[in-house]
Amino acid sequence: MDTTVTVQITRKGLLIPREALGDLGAEELEAVRKEGTIVIRPKSATADERTQVRQVLRAAGMLYEPEWEPPTPVSPEERTRLAQKLGQAGPLSEAIIADRGDRA
Repeated sequence: MDTTVTVQITRKGLLIPREALGDLGAEELEAVRKEGTIVIRPKSATADERTQVRQVLRAAGMLYEPEWEPPTPVSPEERTRLAQKLGQAGPLSEAIIADRGDRA
């Protein structure tokens, strides 16, 4: 949704009437310069807010940390080698169908 508004440029900065912001007026906003324009948009959640949300979800039992170790990173070269090796076996869907046999 694009909206054209009349603004004032003063020593304090760019002044935008509140009514021109519509629904955005209730949220915390940020201004971003983009391709020769200034975009006014809702402020993105900060890392602190994300941490707080995670803590609330964890306390409510809706989020947990897995007890297993995360997998070790794989280099792009190793990933390519594995993809080529696993790709020689054919499509995974065919392997699943063959494994099901007459159960399907």
